[in-house]
Amino acid sequence: MSRAAKQKQPDLLSEERNLCPPSHERSILNVCLVYPNRYQTGMSNLGFQTVYSLFAMSPGITCERAFLPDRAELEEHKHSNKPILSLESRLPLADFDLIAFSTSFEPDYLNIALMLHLSCIPLLSRDRDESHPLVIAGGAALFINPEPVADLMDLICIGEGEGIIPGLLATLMSPEAMDRRELLVALSGLTGIYIPRFHHPRHQSGRLVGFETETGIPCRIERVCAELEKHPPAQTVI
Repeated sequence: MSRAAKQKQPDLLSEERNLCPPSHERSILNVCLVYPNRYQTGMSNLGFQTVYSLFAMSPGITCERAFLPDRAELEEHKHSNKPILSLESRLPLADFDLIAFSTSFEPDYLNIALMLHLSCIPLLSRDRDESHPLVIAGGAALFINPEPVADLMDLICIGEGEGIIPGLLATLMSPEAMDRRELLVALSGLTGIYIPRFHHPRHQSGRLVGFETETGIPCRIERVCAELEKHPPAQTVI
C-alpha cells in the first residue's frame, strides 16, 4: 500500500475526538462496524454514529470502523490483493468476530459485495463457516428492502438499532456453547432479526408468491421502532 494511503489513517484519527477508543484487552466480542461508502459520508451519518456508540459503549465489546476506500486505494487493493483494514488498529475485516454493515442507501449494496470480496470473505452466507466472521447488516435501506443482499447476510436487522442491538449482543455474548446454526436459531427469536437462510422463497410462473419458513422460526419479522426520546443523538461520542 502506498505511503499516502498509510498516512491517511492516522491523519483521520488525529482529527477525531473519540470518547470510547477500542481496547482489545478485555474484549469478549470484536466488532467491525462498516459503512459501505467513503469515510466522510459515513461519519456525517447520524445513524452510523448512533450504532457505533451502541456497540462501542457496551461492556465486553471492542468496536472498530471500516469504510469503502477511495478510488485510488480501491485500485491498490484490487492489484495487490491486500484486504481492507479497520480504521483504528488496521486489522483485516476477516479477523473480527462480527462484521456489521450500516447501510442507508440501496446503491451501497454493491459496495457491500465489493468490500466482502476485497476482504477475502466469501460473498454468500452459505459459503461461510465457523472460521469466518458473522456478517450482519442494518440501516434505513434494509427496513425497506433487504432482499437484494439477503444471500450475503447471516442476519439482517429490521428496525432501529437502539431497540435491536442490546438483545443481539446479549445473545452473541451468551456463555452457552453454540455452533453457528444454533446461534442463528437463538437470534431468530429476537424481535427485528431476519435470518435469510431460514426463509425459502416460493415462485410460480416466474413470480414470487411467498416464503416457506423452517420449523421453529418466526414466519413474520416485526420491525423494531425504538423510543428515540430515550436515546439522545451520539454527537459527543466521536
